[in-house]
Amino acid sequence: MEDVLPATPSDHDRRPTFELEAGRNCWRIAHAKRVAACVDGERYFAALRRSLIGARRCIAISAWDIHSRVELVRGDGEEAASDDALPTALGALLIALLEQHPDLSVSLLLWAHAPIYALEREASLLGDDPWPAHPRLHLIMDNAHPALASQHQKLVLIDGRIAWCGGFDLSQWRWDTSAHVSDDPRRRDPNGEPYPPYHDVQLLVDGDAALALLALFRERWQRAGGRLSDALRDAPDASARRVDLDPWPCGITPMLRDQCVGIARTLPEYDGRAEVRESERLYLDMIASAQELLYVQNQYLTARTIADALCRSLAQPRGPHLVIILPRQTGHWLEQHTMDILRARILARLRDADDHGRLRVYSPEVPGLGDACMMVHSKLMIADDRVLRVGSSNLSNRSMGLDSECDLCVVADNEQTRATIAGFRRRLIAQFLALPPDAVARAEQRAARTGGGVTEAIEQLRAADASGRELPAGSEPRHDGPRLVELDGRADPEWDRQLPDARLIDPDRPLAPQRVADIVVGKENTPHLRRRLLIGGGLLLLFLALAAAWRWTPLGVWMDPHLLADAARGLGRSLWGPPVAAAGFSLAAVAGVPVTFLILVTSLIFEPFTGALVAMAGSLLSALGGYGIGAYAARDTLERMAGGALERLSRRLAHRGILTVMTVRIVPVAPFAVLNLIAGASHVRLRDFLIGTLLGMTPAILAMAVFAEGLVALLGQASPRSVALVLFGLLALIGLAWLGRRMLRREQGA
Repeated sequence: MEDVLPATPSDHDRRPTFELEAGRNCWRIAHAKRVAACVDGERYFAALRRSLIGARRCIAISAWDIHSRVELVRGDGEEAASDDALPTALGALLIALLEQHPDLSVSLLLWAHAPIYALEREASLLGDDPWPAHPRLHLIMDNAHPALASQHQKLVLIDGRIAWCGGFDLSQWRWDTSAHVSDDPRRRDPNGEPYPPYHDVQLLVDGDAALALLALFRERWQRAGGRLSDALRDAPDASARRVDLDPWPCGITPMLRDQCVGIARTLPEYDGRAEVRESERLYLDMIASAQELLYVQNQYLTARTIADALCRSLAQPRGPHLVIILPRQTGHWLEQHTMDILRARILARLRDADDHGRLRVYSPEVPGLGDACMMVHSKLMIADDRVLRVGSSNLSNRSMGLDSECDLCVVADNEQTRATIAGFRRRLIAQFLALPPDAVARAEQRAARTGGGVTEAIEQLRAADASGRELPAGSEPRHDGPRLVELDGRADPEWDRQLPDARLIDPDRPLAPQRVADIVVGKENTPHLRRRLLIGGGLLLLFLALAAAWRWTPLGVWMDPHLLADAARGLGRSLWGPPVAAAGFSLAAVAGVPVTFLILVTSLIFEPFTGALVAMAGSLLSALGGYGIGAYAARDTLERMAGGALERLSRRLAHRGILTVMTVRIVPVAPFAVLNLIAGASHVRLRDFLIGTLLGMTPAILAMAVFAEGLVALLGQASPRSVALVLFGLLALIGLAWLGRRMLRREQGA
């Protein structure tokens, strides 16, 4: 942890007053006649449906994910659909509105998601298009961003009149009531499967703020390759709005009126566009200016710059109380063993800096969920009940500089507005305690009389609930609602040891191959690594020369898959074929033959399952051989050339372990054979090296086996199955290679 200097008593007096500043901590400051907040999916989805029904000119939606069959209203509660005879599922509703209003157009800007999310998304490989064709419904899959980045802005814009912005995607697993009970029968995904409770927040604005967000959408739409429709291009200006066509949803009472709204963005450097880090600057300015309270709800807590700022705040003798509410677990297995471990490191830093006892970190627990947990997906921060920001940006590194984000921020300029923001904050806290908001207000008043703050009030309410003591009249919690529990958040030491550098798991900038190499081997060691590869590389140069010969000389003719497949038919039918092929595979790979080509040949010779096993065995044997050469033949030479620098590098790689090896197998910082030599010479633990190689190579081998089976079947006789296998294999290979190859192409073109 970096040193955090304690503040002097005068630092509190010199703390800056927060101000929105266009071009610094926000993009624009625009006026909104009305600002409202919707908490949780039951309220938001139903209100959104009413605003969509009010659209006459254009509906524009920007999303990380979207699902055409998500039900916007459910059951017969107060948010259920009125008697409008229109569909309640999103896709069917949009089509019905297009049919009903001939001047209406719909523009959907959806992130062209990474392959890792394919199973969670609606569109299947061979399924029907979930969005019915309509001449005025336009869908663009947005991939106009660097590798590893995502389009994460969550906007719904209607007629240039109103705009929704926050953490909600119009997708499955988002709808829930504010009661967050464990067994709500309405909380089902479009396939009828139940999912755990889910919390999020969305803001609604109108006026110039809505027009500004529409301009932001237009720019993003065009960058993604979209053409501006007449409706998008000709959204009404302020002078042309008609009061009688106000799409503001009925039943949504404005929380604030006549308010200046700051719009902050994150945009990565890409295709000649400079990076934009307004969301990060907005977070930092809010933290630096807070004097009494910082209240945070977020899905993640991994951002280094935010952690530094919070540590500085906690170190001050008279700094603000800090209340952070996070989910117990951030998602599925992969996130739990990556992002949760990074979060654990940040929490340890914050607790070390909390010398004055002002930090409280909670997660909501719902009775009856078992091992599952409630998801806190909101991206919200409130400073001193004066500054409120809601948006799409997580407290993760990628939200600071890699993903595309959009947040809204309002600043109270009078006591009435501060009281409104304070009431909103108490409502959010009360929801996690299954209490009415006025119970939180009374607890804060009691704590204030004894010199305490919000943290003491929350602790009093938690203690009273846990001990069974009688709470004040009207404050008894619901027994089926959530409770706040302290989040330990400690990580398993073994997984913590195995996790690669945070800059690979949660990068805050685009990752070029050189940056990956600097992170994996250490920037300070990169010059030594280059020198070792040049001077100690008699053997290494031979491997590289062989690899080049296979690729760029007539030797490459031998690598025609069909010629080799014909020549090896007998091998494929022989009992000794698999072990002989595995041995030949390993020798060829050690000699520098491209391993991708060898996997393809093996998959063409053998049946898919056998071919995959042979390819995996050959990959592991060749990796072991290269590791041994690097460890025993080249180590002495390399150590003499690099001295202590190699030893430091070796310890660093050895400490990172399995997931680091997985990373360098996926991100091609060097050829397969070269990586094996480096790993052996760098003292990576053999167990970690082999397990990491196994995990990193398995997806590509399986995808190649499926592709090869489909290719052979297609050459013999075209059928839906063979076409499906070829397509599936191709898409899987493209997805697995997308990261490395795209980065290499951009690097070569730079």
